[in-house]
Amino acid sequence: MRRILLTIVVILTSFSAGQAQTEAPIYLTGGHLVDVIRGEIYEDIGVLIEDDKITGLFFDFPYNDNRIPENAVRVDLKGKYLIPGMFDLHVHANTKVRDIDVDMERFFKMFLAGGVTSIRAMSDDTESLINMKLAIDTNKMEGPNLIVGSFPPFEQAPGFPKEERTIIVNNTFEARALVREHAYLGAEWIKFYNYGDAEITEAVVDEAHLHGRKVFGHFATLGAAEASRLGVDSLEHTVGLLQSALNYEDSISLTHIGYYRLFVLWPLANQEKLDETFKTLIENGTAVVPTIAIQNIVADPKGLVQRSEHWFDLYQPEILAMGERGVPTYNFSGTEKQWKESILTQARHIARFVNMGGKVGIGSDLNPAPPLVPGLSIHQELDYYVDGGMTPLQALQAATINSAEILGWEQRFGSIEVGKQADIVALDGNPLADIKAVYAVDTVVKAGRVYKVEDLKNNIRNMISAGTSRR
Repeated sequence: MRRILLTIVVILTSFSAGQAQTEAPIYLTGGHLVDVIRGEIYEDIGVLIEDDKITGLFFDFPYNDNRIPENAVRVDLKGKYLIPGMFDLHVHANTKVRDIDVDMERFFKMFLAGGVTSIRAMSDDTESLINMKLAIDTNKMEGPNLIVGSFPPFEQAPGFPKEERTIIVNNTFEARALVREHAYLGAEWIKFYNYGDAEITEAVVDEAHLHGRKVFGHFATLGAAEASRLGVDSLEHTVGLLQSALNYEDSISLTHIGYYRLFVLWPLANQEKLDETFKTLIENGTAVVPTIAIQNIVADPKGLVQRSEHWFDLYQPEILAMGERGVPTYNFSGTEKQWKESILTQARHIARFVNMGGKVGIGSDLNPAPPLVPGLSIHQELDYYVDGGMTPLQALQAATINSAEILGWEQRFGSIEVGKQADIVALDGNPLADIKAVYAVDTVVKAGRVYKVEDLKNNIRNMISAGTSRR
């Protein structure tokens, strides 16, 4: 059922989470609809929402007044640009950060404040994450639509060096059994990490698809092309793309930063070889979720903090006090310059992949701690997409309809169309003219529930200052 705020408050266009709700239809009036499929903008469009669905789209002119139910609650969005709710396809929704319990509802509300209404998430407590998904779906908890990925990821021996962060399988029987275990628990996506040969990968993909699940992961050793040929649905980060695009010496080199070295080697990629990998991915319909912005944790940590700290007060104080998230397993000193160059190179190659016909989604790779911020990190990722050569429309498609298609949920999410769930973001500016317009979110509608963003942020801050927590 749709959840909205007090009618009188809605009429005044002042919304705050947690108030009483009403069952009246909602009518969004005066906005400019951004069609992310065709790249068009339709001015002065009214959006009728009943229950949690979009039931009407028509010009907001007097001759259409008879199409608006008399009891509809009008929300004035005159002059705002309406885009579909955005996605984040790579979230670590861990319930603890350095032994600190995370207030998960507050964490999820931060996504909504940034216009992100759907996330694919993993957790150190998958059972709790599945319970939170159910709570959100039944309106007992506020947050984005949740798609659950399995965690910890698994891989073939020897696994990830220097740190126990994966489940090791030694043969196809163990791999299939682990896929079934994750599927029965409720995971909708099965995550594979770096190490795995073709036989293991093929077994994982086959078993996952047999149970209606999809497979995502790094596949740094197997390589993106082979993973694609074996049916992997989504490649996370950019490490797997490089294996066939480096010369032999670079591809086998080992350094003090482990597999992360692959992020630094992008300027050495052979374009012709990389294009062959891209063609394989396009032929097989394999998507890429690059997670570029997070790499500034190493490449430009001070700059990342400066670009994000105006949202840090939304974090609960005890998490904010522990300092910014790092990657302590390795010493990255001395790689900052190369990594910064590599980030821009990755962005350019990802744009090239899109222009060749490839499908790119969007993800942040954040966990519930600074310097990345839910929602805001997706805005920053979109900046890199456009800096790399995507058009604003292509970038916006990655954050909306493409990500919905990667999930297989394009009939429900990803565009503003009659019959789809009412997940809508109202921006102050035109994102097709300047992608930075996504930073200025005025109003968010998630499954028919309306939030004024500044009120939502204040609600989150009040939760923090009052010391409230749901764990």
